[in-house]
Amino acid sequence: MDLYREHKKIAYRKMNDDKAGNIVLRMIKAYGIEGKYFEARSKQLWYEMMGPAITKYTKNIYVKKNRLYISLSSASLRQEMTYSKDKIKTYINEAIGEEFIREVIIW
Repeated sequence: MDLYREHKKIAYRKMNDDKAGNIVLRMIKAYGIEGKYFEARSKQLWYEMMGPAITKYTKNIYVKKNRLYISLSSASLRQEMTYSKDKIKTYINEAIGEEFIREVIIW
């Protein structure tokens, strides 16, 4: 009898083992707030990806209709970042794990 209970416990654990991040993402999707989560995550990834040297020139960053808008105060940096828009989009989408950002607009 005791062996049967142990087997059920092990089977239950195997069936319900999942990473915490996957569980949270499933909850976010179930509540229908994945868009807001991905927006916040995109902003966070911008600051992580660029570091303090570039983020100090970032005036404003927001997501609207799956487009990432980035406002930079330095004209030369803005011009340089314009060449890296596809790379920024790819990095953010890979980090999110979904094709969320369709376009990066730097102004």
